[in-house]
Amino acid sequence: MLKFLIQIMTILITGSNKGLGLEFVKQYLKRGEEVIATCRNPEKADVLQQLQQKHSDKLKIIQLDVADKKSINAAHKEVKQKFDSLDILINNAGIRSGGEQNSYTIGEMHTEDVDKVFRVNSTGPVLVAEKFLDLIEKSSNPKIINITSGLGSIGNKRWVFRYSYCASKAALNMFSKLMSFELQEKGIIVIPLHPGHVKTDLGGYQAPLDPPESIAGMIKIIDSLTLEDTGKYLSWDGKELLW
Repeated sequence: MLKFLIQIMTILITGSNKGLGLEFVKQYLKRGEEVIATCRNPEKADVLQQLQQKHSDKLKIIQLDVADKKSINAAHKEVKQKFDSLDILINNAGIRSGGEQNSYTIGEMHTEDVDKVFRVNSTGPVLVAEKFLDLIEKSSNPKIINITSGLGSIGNKRWVFRYSYCASKAALNMFSKLMSFELQEKGIIVIPLHPGHVKTDLGGYQAPLDPPESIAGMIKIIDSLTLEDTGKYLSWDGKELLW
């Protein structure tokens, strides 16, 4: 009852140990929300562990590898034991490449790289959403946010860059669109959301955007979403992008 009266949200974020995921955790904790921070190796997530010491009543850290269905199932079981519902699922976990061999162009395609990038960036978010749907459905204002990239836009594609990464984000965009159609009747908002070109391990440290600015923009977008927005391909600054 208290949670309802003061409108505290429960938010699950994948890939929370660094970069955009970690900044999501910080900003939502600062707002007083309940945050479930997930990552592959929580024991190595030093900053997350420090945050939990300061926010032990608001932050729960759980092991979750989005490319591993057993890990997804175990995380769901643990979350369900402690939480009755999820208001927002942020599928943030992502990788740029699947190993030492990168699939940049024709002539450099590597099956292992492509398979791993798609498992993490494309199918992983769908499997996580599918498993946690029972908790998401119990929210009064449920949202699934799939963190994508402008590099997944086919309409804006002007140069060759990392076949596996760009294609995986284009696939995530399509998954998001399909999910938005299917889940709209349940009142669940689903969008792919582009964070901009951000200074992270993935985006590179010459990028123009700092994580706090990108995340603040995305949280503003997430807060404002209604069912009329479901299925839109949006950027951190509110612009609608070409598919």
